[in-house]
Amino acid sequence: MDRAGAAGFGISLVGHAALFAALSLALVTATNNPPPMPPAMEVSFVDEVAATASSPAPSPEPAAQSRAPEIGPVEDAAPAPAPPAPAPLPRDAVPAPSPLPTPRPPSRALPRPPAPAATAGTGQTTRRAGLGDLDPRSFGRDPASQSNNPPAAAMSAQAAADIGSAIRRQIQPCVDRQVIPYGAEQIVTQINLRLNRDGSLAARPRVVRQLNADGDNARYAQRAADIAIAAFTQCSPLRGLPQELYDVPRGWANFTLNYRLS
Repeated sequence: MDRAGAAGFGISLVGHAALFAALSLALVTATNNPPPMPPAMEVSFVDEVAATASSPAPSPEPAAQSRAPEIGPVEDAAPAPAPPAPAPLPRDAVPAPSPLPTPRPPSRALPRPPAPAATAGTGQTTRRAGLGDLDPRSFGRDPASQSNNPPAAAMSAQAAADIGSAIRRQIQPCVDRQVIPYGAEQIVTQINLRLNRDGSLAARPRVVRQLNADGDNARYAQRAADIAIAAFTQCSPLRGLPQELYDVPRGWANFTLNYRLS
């Protein structure tokens, strides 16, 4: 063996010795330091053991989400069928002529009315544009005051005097049939008459009061009243009284007059 081989052998021997020493040291250390013991398991003894083991409760599955159905592409609608072609007419058939429209007579323009002549200084009401037949001067007036009806009749003092005279003339013949005591003709009897439209009595005549019934003729006051009532009763109905003054204010439908026997 040469010198180089002896050197290599020596190095190899030293290396193996070092490795052996290291392994021996590790083994001694592992023997001196044993690994820690695991904790003891506790065991409990029971009398009976269930024959079957229950499986764990299954976890609830999440509800399936609702999904709208997928819509496919819209198909084109089928075209409407074309209308059938009209049947051909036979050669000998002749189509009926369509009726002609009825001619209308030409419209005639209505003649325009002539414009009214302007009146100047005549005092007549003229028609103004936009007002028609209205008179602007009549605005604000009471329509009742513009009525064409004649005003209602009214009982005047003269008309009342004329009616009283007509009544006295008609009852005088009935008074003349009565026996009038001396001095009773001086007594004035105010009497009220309720009359119908035909002049007949609507109620018995009523004495309102008497005048000049004093002194010697006072004893004839009642007799004068009775004669007056009898005369109006016997000579009714009264004739010739104006009808337009019957039911006006103070008309002769309810009339009071002074009567003296004579």
